[in-house]
Amino acid sequence: MELIKMQMLGGFAVSVGEVEICGPDCRKGQLWSLLQYLVTFRHREIPASELQAALWPKGTGNPSNALKNLVYRVRTTFEDAGISDAKQLILCKRGVYRFNGALPLEADTELFEAAAAQALRAEGPQRIPLLKRAAILYSGDYLPGEERQSWAAAVREDLHGKYAACALPLMEYLDGTQNWSALLQLASHSTDIDPFDAPASYYQLRALLGLEMQPKALEYYNYLQNLYYRERGESLPEQVRGLYLDIIRHMNNIEIDIAKIKQDISEKGEARGAFLCEYEIFKELYRVEARAAARTGQKMFLGLLTLTDEEGSAPAGRARNRAMDHLEKTLVLSLRRGDVVARFSATQYVALMATRTYENGLKVIGRVERRFRAEYRGRGVRLATTLQPIDVTEG
Repeated sequence: MELIKMQMLGGFAVSVGEVEICGPDCRKGQLWSLLQYLVTFRHREIPASELQAALWPKGTGNPSNALKNLVYRVRTTFEDAGISDAKQLILCKRGVYRFNGALPLEADTELFEAAAAQALRAEGPQRIPLLKRAAILYSGDYLPGEERQSWAAAVREDLHGKYAACALPLMEYLDGTQNWSALLQLASHSTDIDPFDAPASYYQLRALLGLEMQPKALEYYNYLQNLYYRERGESLPEQVRGLYLDIIRHMNNIEIDIAKIKQDISEKGEARGAFLCEYEIFKELYRVEARAAARTGQKMFLGLLTLTDEEGSAPAGRARNRAMDHLEKTLVLSLRRGDVVARFSATQYVALMATRTYENGLKVIGRVERRFRAEYRGRGVRLATTLQPIDVTEG
């Protein structure tokens, strides 16, 4: 039999020589799951009971016959493609199965694992080229789209961990040498595979800044923030959040015309309600107001608004997102133009308000609460609020 090639990283495909047995458009099915399992664990014998548990975790009427039928279907599929010796693909003896080790096989998972092991052992000048080779071979996670196969999860996690162990030091090296194009390519590849790969997200932003692609960096930052809030109910990792000021600080080129500067920084259209900004900007504005309050005596208060369910826990994803969107709108429309609002976490907003007394501040917060309760139509969501004067910076 000619060389059997099997792709299991980033997709699934099987070919024998020049004959494609299963390509990108191939229908998924148990017969391919059987072949995937046997090839993944091809260096050991596999009892029928193990295969049955992996392929039919909830059981099946006659697991022994079902397994024999799958083996027959695999062999028949290869025979129908004109492959000789198809019956020799899967060996079975006394209830024990294995992929025929005598057949020539090239599996991309094995090529990657060998490259990763070599790279992680390497030291000195050979280490970086070997890390690059391993990273290139990892074309994607193991059998994506096969989440229903629980046995594949452990394999997927193990292989992804080996990829991350190669990719992270390589990204650190590329960042240190300011090879921004290569860094962007590698980091983007990592975040395409796992959008929640925080180190890769950080280095992707670093690369975009290094390439002076600030608008793209800001666009990606905003995408990440929305992704974390909506999919995980979490704030961005601190390392990633720390790049926000670097992004906006480099958004503008040198400008000496003050009229153009005024035009650029002025709000477009009619400014209504509170000023909504990112939390990193909110922190800077808070510090400015704290300094100003020490000089002028102006009273400033910090409000924290938190959404919970009826048991005091964070609301579920969809309800949380809908309620937070409504709370943002309520805050902006209920507070004054000089007030500042920012999202602090997946379930919290902070507000910086100028008001003469603590009692007045409570009235403002109360107005927000009443408006939110009156207009939000969702059930099972509560709004809790706290208010404190800001810490005035002396000196």
